[in-house]
Amino acid sequence: MELTLVGLPLGNIEDISFRAVKTLKEAKLIICEDTRVFYKLWQKLINKGYLENKFEGELRVINDFNEAEKVDDLIVQIEKVDRALLISDAGLPTISDPGYRLVKGVIEKGGKIKIVPGPTAVMNAVALSGFSSDKVVFLGFLPKKSSKKEVDFDMLSGFKDKGVTVVMYESPYRVNKTIKWLSEKLGEETKACVVREISKKFEEVIRGSLKELEQKLEEKKIKGEIVLLVRL
Repeated sequence: MELTLVGLPLGNIEDISFRAVKTLKEAKLIICEDTRVFYKLWQKLINKGYLENKFEGELRVINDFNEAEKVDDLIVQIEKVDRALLISDAGLPTISDPGYRLVKGVIEKGGKIKIVPGPTAVMNAVALSGFSSDKVVFLGFLPKKSSKKEVDFDMLSGFKDKGVTVVMYESPYRVNKTIKWLSEKLGEETKACVVREISKKFEEVIRGSLKELEQKLEEKKIKGEIVLLVRL
């Protein structure tokens, strides 16, 4: 039994690797987040000439809501085909995306885990930020509830003045509020960076202190996938 994690483009379809295309083309079973997103991706690959035919294999879905209950059934399906692929809507599976429970389950059953490397917003954002990558901490999405967010702050405060770049994902609807919260907790002169829509048409990098970012973002409504970085 073998499960292969396949990295997909963050936005620009031309970022896909030759190996990823070959692996997708040969797949008999693909486990994805959303079939609609998958079929749009597949059609883009056909339009670009990377694929010739429609996908004829089996599709299964796991997401944040059903992964825990689907793992056992999916492992049975993987055993039947010997090898399956796990993909997310964009980027690398399991990185703030569903899939780690399935990976863990396959490992526990004695199966193999392989990977077709691909882009991930975390390290692309670090490279774009201009901050040092010697020490990087990834927090994923910060909790919505203030009480749970305080737990993350306790961890953040331990990195203060240690030369650590902290990376987190955030919703465009909450990013202003999060920047204000970080400014209050870490100090408004703390260096920070917002990276959005990596590799897409409207890719943008906004740099400055937390205070400056707060002021800049009050003047505009930003959309899309957002990575927020803080230099401690």
